[in-house]
Amino acid sequence: MSSNNNTASLVPILNGTNYAQWAVVIEAFLMSTAHWAYPQGHVERALFPNKKEDRERLPETEKEEIYAKQAVFDEKDGVVMGHIILRTNATIQQALIECTTSYTIWNSLCETYGKVTAPTVFRDFKDCLGACISINHNPTQYFNKLFAAFGCMSSAKVAIPPQLQAMIALAALPQKWEMLISIVTRDTELQDLDLGDICTAVVGQY
Repeated sequence: MSSNNNTASLVPILNGTNYAQWAVVIEAFLMSTAHWAYPQGHVERALFPNKKEDRERLPETEKEEIYAKQAVFDEKDGVVMGHIILRTNATIQQALIECTTSYTIWNSLCETYGKVTAPTVFRDFKDCLGACISINHNPTQYFNKLFAAFGCMSSAKVAIPPQLQAMIALAALPQKWEMLISIVTRDTELQDLDLGDICTAVVGQY
């Protein structure tokens, strides 16, 4: 139950338009629970031989071992499937009904929503410029969105210079935290401005 609650608090609901942000956060969450290898396809389900005669020749102990490995895989992969599906909206959930493993779910979502297009890149850039940091909410979510958007734009060969990324984040600071601008920039050369450093300073302030 606590794991489900953590998913709900950390991972946004995928609605199709926020895939870039969603994918980064759900990946980090699954990595933190040691389950990321499953949707990546790095853990395979144990299988019986394809030919009937080969299956019949298997010793009972070996059959039991395969059944046990399948049960372990199904349980762990089912957990991953649950985490992913619960963080998608109802329409996407319906589209995933026929997926039987977390690997097929992940690839289906990537193929459907992960393609980089001009409208997607523009929307991400617009979101970056229009977002504001609130003193009443943990700014980590804002920076996760920013990192995801800039990463998506970079993949589309529309890379935003690190210095500009940092200044966009500083411009989103609430008035109460504007003193961070002078603190962060005072001892840092322009060419060394970095979004990660801004994130660390702002999250620390919160």
